[in-house]
Amino acid sequence: ASAAHDTFWDFVSLVPETMHVIMWVLSDRALPRSYRMMEGFGVHTFRFVNEAGKARFVKFHWKPVLGVHSLVWDESQKMAGKEPDFNRRDLWEAIEAGHYPEYELGIQVVEEEDEHTFDFDLLDATKLIPEEEVPVRIVGKMVLNQNPENFFAETEQAAFHPGHVVSGIDFTNDPLLQGRLFSYIDTQLIRLGGPNFVELPINRPVAPVHNNQRDGYGRQTINRGRVAYFPNTLGGGCPAMASWAEGGYVHYAEKLEGRKVRERSESFKDFYSQATLFWNSMSEAEREHIVAAAQFELGKVEIIAIRERMVEQFNQIDHDFAVRVAEGIGVAVPAAGPPNHGKTSPALSMENTKKESIVSRKIAALVADGVDGAELVAVKQALTAAGAELQTVAKFGGTVRSADGEEIKVDKTFLTSASVVFDALYVPGGANSVESLKGQGDPRHFLNEAFRHGKTIAASGDGVEVLAAADLAGVQLPDAANGAEVFADQGVVVSRQNGTGADGSAMTAFTEHLTAAMKQHRHWTRTEKDAVPA
Repeated sequence: ASAAHDTFWDFVSLVPETMHVIMWVLSDRALPRSYRMMEGFGVHTFRFVNEAGKARFVKFHWKPVLGVHSLVWDESQKMAGKEPDFNRRDLWEAIEAGHYPEYELGIQVVEEEDEHTFDFDLLDATKLIPEEEVPVRIVGKMVLNQNPENFFAETEQAAFHPGHVVSGIDFTNDPLLQGRLFSYIDTQLIRLGGPNFVELPINRPVAPVHNNQRDGYGRQTINRGRVAYFPNTLGGGCPAMASWAEGGYVHYAEKLEGRKVRERSESFKDFYSQATLFWNSMSEAEREHIVAAAQFELGKVEIIAIRERMVEQFNQIDHDFAVRVAEGIGVAVPAAGPPNHGKTSPALSMENTKKESIVSRKIAALVADGVDGAELVAVKQALTAAGAELQTVAKFGGTVRSADGEEIKVDKTFLTSASVVFDALYVPGGANSVESLKGQGDPRHFLNEAFRHGKTIAASGDGVEVLAAADLAGVQLPDAANGAEVFADQGVVVSRQNGTGADGSAMTAFTEHLTAAMKQHRHWTRTEKDAVPA
């Protein structure tokens, strides 16, 4: 399913209306840390219709309570090999652990008379309404509190359709929506074997339905009576369509004027303004990731003319963006394009998302025989209390023995795991454990890789020596004489004080700094991270 090939970018380079969505695809939004940490919002504009028949335009949004967070591209590629089912496993395990995914339902509502007050067409599926212009109003919440018993029956057979609406929700003249209202029926007829896909248990309405539909593959309803038509007298006139007063669905009576022609509205031909808005709204780290993604994708395109056309398309979005991409793929830097309109929408940047919690985050503790058990237990207790999960990672499975002789269960090994499946790393003290870890390549690779991916890294007591032996470029670590309880630099949190675990106040300060660093998700201030071999 990779897009890094000639045919995809040949098409995109010739269809400028793809530019807005391509910016999203190249951004961190395309690499979700978790399904529980990604927004969902339709490209279409629907209608709300109240009991009085008054209609308003509406767009629907799902806002994750945990905020919007992502992986990085190198991490995602490695994840595909190390843990190809990562996102689905993450969702399953979170629900099993009681960390139920929550999404707030929001709406953007626009009065019909305000349809043409925007500088874009409200019915253009390639556009969004900036939240700063029409705020998202939260009206509900969805909580996923149970995993499926049978994935095929409950997930693979689910039949979605934009036309499956309830009274009060209606459609607009969005041309893409109009097409999908037809195409999704065809999809389910073919995918699920016939017209009775609505009778599969996962798709079946909770309330009983009476209609004149009969027979076909997979029919499950056993209908009684002689008639399957309306009007009739043999069945007492039943079933009959319910009226509006009886709760039946009645389409909104929209007044239309003008000619019916087979062409796209001129107002749909603004291809670049919202792509520029997206670029303008990104933080510098997010822009760097977009540029790198474009260089990766186009760098694999063999036809130079396609690369050149894409750079010219990017030049219509922003000249600096086009220059940065061109320099990375070996094509000529274009002359300055149209001026950038300068508009921004802070809601589009993931840097402005919620950073309030570490619930369900996973932390790897790198351990070996001789680990300081008191430090490890104290950190685990603090993280567990905050809703996170600490897992021990060692060279071999089974157990390791702490410095005071206690056996500690090993959750993962360096062979069966990788830094990419964790949100943060922690190295506890213990002289023998530290010397063992320093003598292995895997712990060093774990640390280097996590550092390059911007993740929080922490160490306490002697464990700081393991960080010092790694390649954490540009990070200052305190020497043994430093009396500070906790030292933090660019998301690296350390406390060199020996016996940190025995000192309640020192460990409390350490875990507080660790938790605060993890809430940031990633630390993009590491300007020298690309110098780290990982």
